[in-house]
Order: sequence, then C-alpha cells, then structure tokens
Amino acid sequence: MVEIFSRIGINFGFAPFEPILQNIIVDCLKEKGKDKFRKGTILTPSVLVWLCLALALRRDLNYNRALNWLVASFRWGHLNFPVKIVKDGAISHARIKLGVGIFRNIFNKFSLSLRKNSPDFHGYISALFDGTSMTMPDTISNRKKFGKHKSGRGYGAFPQMRVVALMIASARCIIDAAYAPYAGKKTGERTLMFEILRRCRETCYLFLFDAGFYSFNLAYHMFETEQKHIMKIAKSVNLKPVSGSQMPDGSYLCILKGKILESTDPETGRNKWKKVEITVRVVKFHIPGFQPVTLITNLIDPVITAREIVIHYHKRWDIEIAYDEIKTHQCATLKGHIPTIIRSKRSDLVEQELYCILISYNLIRSLIKEAADKNGGDPLLISFLNTLQIIFEYAVVPETGNAGKTRNYMLKMISESKIDRPRRPRQNERVVKVKMSNFKRKRSADKSKYVNFMKDMEILYQLAA
Repeated sequence: MVEIFSRIGINFGFAPFEPILQNIIVDCLKEKGKDKFRKGTILTPSVLVWLCLALALRRDLNYNRALNWLVASFRWGHLNFPVKIVKDGAISHARIKLGVGIFRNIFNKFSLSLRKNSPDFHGYISALFDGTSMTMPDTISNRKKFGKHKSGRGYGAFPQMRVVALMIASARCIIDAAYAPYAGKKTGERTLMFEILRRCRETCYLFLFDAGFYSFNLAYHMFETEQKHIMKIAKSVNLKPVSGSQMPDGSYLCILKGKILESTDPETGRNKWKKVEITVRVVKFHIPGFQPVTLITNLIDPVITAREIVIHYHKRWDIEIAYDEIKTHQCATLKGHIPTIIRSKRSDLVEQELYCILISYNLIRSLIKEAADKNGGDPLLISFLNTLQIIFEYAVVPETGNAGKTRNYMLKMISESKIDRPRRPRQNERVVKVKMSNFKRKRSADKSKYVNFMKDMEILYQLAA
C-alpha cells in the first residue's frame, strides 16, 4: 500500500486537466517550498491541490468521497485500497497547512495563458467586467471576515463575499478576479474593478462596463492608459457635444469634464484637485419597451459604426452566463439544491475555495475551447453541463497506456455536446413570483416575448450643438 501511495504522490495528475495544469502546479509548489511530503502518505501536496480543485467540481460529494473519486482509477487498478483512505479531519488540516497563496499563484499563472485570444471586434479582444456575491456557511469565522447582507427586513441567512471578475468574451474564461467582504468601506464593485484594472496594462482589450461602474475617474483612467472601452452611463452624466462632430451613423463627440486628484499635502492631508477634459464618442439608442440608453466609448474611428458598437455592447451579458454556470451548475449539489455556493467553514479556506472554483471553471472552459479548436465549432455553443458530465466520466477511466487516443475521444465528445437551446432573441417582463420588490407580481399572462433587438433597435440621432 505504501508503494502505491508513493506512486500516486509522485506521478498523480487529474486525467482531464493534467496536460493543462500539472506543470503549473509543480512550479508553484516548488516556488512556495511546499513540494516536500512524508513518505507513504496519499495527501501529498500535488494530490491535495487536485483534491481541492475536485471539491470545487463535486459539491455533491463530501471530502472523503471526493478523494475516492479522484483516485478511482488507481483504486480499480490495484483492488486493495481501503474504503476510507484518510482519517476524518485530515483533509481539512492539510488544506489549512497548504494555505491560500498556492492557489492564488496557480490561478494567476494559469490565467496568463488564457489572455492570448484571437481578436473578436475590429482587432480588439473583448473583456467584460461584472460583480456577483458568494454565500458561505454561517460560522463565526466567516461572519467576522465577510459579514452578512443587511436590508430593511434584517440580515441575510448566510455570510457573503463580493467578487468582481474580468472575463474574456470569446472563450468565456475568467482572467482576473478581486474579492472583499460584502459590506464595509472600500468593498464595492467599483473599488474591486479598479483593483483588477490597475493590474491589466494590455492595450489589446476592449473593456465593456455596465452603468454601475461608470465614474469620471474610470473614463479618465482609460484615456490615460490608452485602453479602449464601451460603457453605459446614466442620464445624469453631463455631456457637452462638440460642434460639427455629428457622424453619419448618428453618433457624435462630446466633452467630459471632471476633477482628478493631483497631490496630497503630507502635513495637512488636504487633497489638491485638477480640472481636466476628455473627448468621448456618444451613441444613443432605443429598443421598443425600454428606456433610451447612452453609451460612451473612445473608439473614435468612424469605420466602427454606432450600430456595431451597440450590438457588440450586448455581449457584456455573457459574463452573467459564466456566473450562472459556476453558481448553478458547477457548484450544485446532487439534487440541484445549493445551501451555499462555498462549503468551507473557515474564512481562510473560503478564500482558498474561491480560487479553486475559478481555476476549475477555467479548466472546463479550456477543455471546451480545445475541443472546439480541434474539431471545429464555436466554444460558446458547447454545453457546459454536458462537458461537466463527460469530465466526471473520463476522470475515473483506468490507465490503458493509450492516453492520447482516449483524450482525443473525450474532446470529440465535448465538441459534439451542443447546447440544446441557443440564446434566443427574446425579452421577459420585469415581474417576480413572490412580491418582495417594486416589480409587479408575476401572473399567468406574463410569458416570454420573442423579439429581435438588432432589427428593432434605433440609433437616436442628436445634432451636436
């Protein structure tokens, strides 16, 4: 048994993802000095990393059952594994000892390889920002670190953490993320978004922002760093049209005025502000049934039409699909009920698990893209849920000595797993089943309405002053 465990510790790799991530895991463990392990133990650092990633995939399994699933190919190859491989508490103790930093480094190194995507809009790679929240077990450690959501009806049932992610649209993979307690000073989505944006210096991206992210500081930051953007703004934003800047497509140039921090007096702590102006392109459009929308962008080239900008901006909603895939499918339990998105009861392990969830999601998305590139097709039209099931099946296949052929068959199966209902041109009424908001109560007459917003959308021409 000791010899089998030693073999697993040295050579083990999680079959579906081993070619993608194994070298990164080995490098990160060596860099942190955590690659050493006691002879005869199965919970080697490498196995433990893969187990933590497996726990982010198999929310329907407890710790020991997830370990059994992870080493199933060895179990059925040798036929002498015990039913219970490790003692109760051993996995949690090992996770605490391994820490958060290893997984943060793995995520960062892995995301570097995901940033190299083909341009999808006039030579730019579309990158999407949005935020979400993650619930976790109601323990003292989690409440103290992350806190609970508070509303007029009191506190929520579970502690939550706020997460903002940056996603590449063409492959639907998350290349960076920031997180914070759900409530408190400097824990909002704008703060976390800027944390990510300051780490991203590439000028090949086209960033798509929702209205909630807009501020003059953001627009000026994009101007200073020469990064391209399209962002939705509120009606209250003051736009001064540039005379004679009306374009044939209905867009026009405007001046944005604001103040930026120039310096801070070290003795008094008083800030000195500087007034600045920037020029942006404005596109206003209207879709029947909705309020008019205003977009600003620094894509000034008239070759890129207003209609193209509007249609492309709607891709920003793809990040909501990514969050749905993570929270509804990847983190679902066997019966589909999700008590909390994260299962860890310690705040440090919550952070570790968050990185495991993001790494696992990117691994699945990498397999989908690899399958689409190898066999042809669009990775966004391949079923995430079916791919997850194929991974579960492939992970326990015993070694046959022909891993390449088996892997190619897995990729072929993934490429043929098309989503059964592609995104449809439709809209839904803003109603709710239970009356706990300002929206009206959902009735039997409130059905989906099929629309074609590309056909109905109208660019609002406005002559510049």
